[in-house]
Amino acid sequence: MRWLACMFLLSGFSAQAAMVTELIYHDQDPGSEAYVTRILVNERYMRLDDGRDGGDFVLFDRKKGEVVNVLHGLKVLMRVTGRPLPLVRPAAYRVEERAEQVKQGTMRLQIRADGVLCSETVSARDLLPDAARAMSEYKLALAYTQLQTYLNTPEDLRQPCDLLHHVWESGRSLAYGLPLEERDYSGRLRRFSGSTRKPLDSSWFTLPEGYQTLQPPEADQATSNWQPADVQTR
Repeated sequence: MRWLACMFLLSGFSAQAAMVTELIYHDQDPGSEAYVTRILVNERYMRLDDGRDGGDFVLFDRKKGEVVNVLHGLKVLMRVTGRPLPLVRPAAYRVEERAEQVKQGTMRLQIRADGVLCSETVSARDLLPDAARAMSEYKLALAYTQLQTYLNTPEDLRQPCDLLHHVWESGRSLAYGLPLEERDYSGRLRRFSGSTRKPLDSSWFTLPEGYQTLQPPEADQATSNWQPADVQTR
């Protein structure tokens, strides 16, 4: 009978592993109407899409630290593999963080770079902690590519929030848990609408075959020319 009990135990683990957490956010860019972003998360993958199973999507492999943007119309896979950030930074900026409790278990976090508000986030610490970790891992996987984008941006268009929000401090806004509401320095607004647990559909986390794979270019600026820069936090 002991082996039978073990079989039931293992089948319980399999059922848990076959479940996926679905999160729904409403995102809004300045001057535009809000749109749906669906996030599907399990222990291995995170998928971002507009709620349609057959539409374009972004797939993040949490184990490999790899992000793939799937564009069905072009039959293209835009692949980004997370890489370590350089030990030196191209610009110095002062980081200021202010956190206050909104209610029990919910915090409001403001992050500034050189006095400029980069993000304001209301987060729930105990709500879907693995989903919050997956979001932080996703931002970290993109940080090196975001740095290349910054370096390829004309200097007069660069700002410290670009580096803080997307590169060096990419996971800071998630430090207090799952975002319920977030506004960043570009004016983009995100609101959490709800979540559910649902059975896994393997197609959610499967890349299409026969698509061309592209990777983002490296920045023109050589990192060997950077100078160490201190980042002050208070």
